[in-house]
Amino acid sequence: MYVIFGTEIVDSEEIKEIIRENSDFIVEKDMSKATKREDVVAYQLSISIDTLKQYIEEDFELDQVEDEELFDELMTMADEAAMELEEVMPPESIINARAYKWDNSDEAIKVIIAICNYEVGELKLSDVTKRLLSQID
Repeated sequence: MYVIFGTEIVDSEEIKEIIRENSDFIVEKDMSKATKREDVVAYQLSISIDTLKQYIEEDFELDQVEDEELFDELMTMADEAAMELEEVMPPESIINARAYKWDNSDEAIKVIIAICNYEVGELKLSDVTKRLLSQID
């Protein structure tokens, strides 16, 4: 799907490749059509629990972390990792990402990410992300 990014037209497949090449995320589903906008790309991503634990081990002793605290840390780390993708996106892009589920069958955290040109605005992008979250799983 092609999306308008300011004065450029971007293929959602190109953005998907950028995510694959520059992160530990797996792109599970292109949700760009579900945004119902011509200027936003969105994806359902997942990231391995083991990968996130490696990130967290730098700050915590995992043996001493309670399950609930570990869940919170994994979700926060998934959000942060997704937001770091803004650095590798096309110029003038903004991102909104939300971790929403610990998938025990895949041992992964699921994340929704929406990406657009800064002209769309943070508020509209946040609304798109909320709408996408209500449509999944």
